[in-house]
Amino acid sequence: MMNKYAVFGNPIEHSLSPVIHENFAKSLQIQLTYTAILGSIGKFESEAKNFLANGGEGFNVTLPFKQDAFKFSDIKSDISNITKSVNTITYKDGIIYGDNTDGIGFIKDFTQNLGQNIKNKKILLVGAGGAAMGVIPNILMELPKELKIYNRTELKAQNLANQFKALGPIDILDQNNINKVNFDLIINATSIGINNLKFSLPSNTFNKNTICYDMSYGNASRSFMIWAEYNNLKFYDGLGMLIEQAAESFFIWQNKKPNITEELKNLLRKKL
Repeated sequence: MMNKYAVFGNPIEHSLSPVIHENFAKSLQIQLTYTAILGSIGKFESEAKNFLANGGEGFNVTLPFKQDAFKFSDIKSDISNITKSVNTITYKDGIIYGDNTDGIGFIKDFTQNLGQNIKNKKILLVGAGGAAMGVIPNILMELPKELKIYNRTELKAQNLANQFKALGPIDILDQNNINKVNFDLIINATSIGINNLKFSLPSNTFNKNTICYDMSYGNASRSFMIWAEYNNLKFYDGLGMLIEQAAESFFIWQNKKPNITEELKNLLRKKL
């Protein structure tokens, strides 16, 4: 019987996840189908149940359904319980298991693929939504010197910082002190690029060695990339993170770790 998987999101039409998982399956000679499903806002639970009832063995979850997927899960992994969000659902023996591979996907891309490190670094995380929530625990586990959250709505940033205070040195960057500190790493976890808005931060927030990393990729990362290049800063997009978190999800489902090749990366770049 062919394994049946999917990714739920809204929007979803430009998702690269089907290409990635089909590539993983082919390389390991596993028969599966993996489709992109446009989820309806407010109907995640019913649509997810319908997919599982019709033979689905698991699915990935992207924006804006990660908190819905957390509530949907019967048993949550430790990291999911910390982040309160789920991006990987597994259905086995009538039980719905929830996990989150976003954080480990980011860490593996940033440290192993890009050869960077987080320990003792000053980090600025821009955004306080689900994307930020999914990576904060893993970042703090790497022992940065400090992690600051900067968000248009300061209360949302403060609530998020408070949620993770027990894990490490995390706080917000507010309008009163934004010009008083610069960072070794700036991570964009907002939807600025998706909404075609201009990315901007004051010049005091970075130095000539600051690294910029966008959790998005393709056109969604373009706004941050333009800002980074204008300021002569090293920039990386989140395509590597996407592939790494997908590999972790694939391993959860199949208990086999796919090999991530340059051929796959080049294939995905051509589709952006």
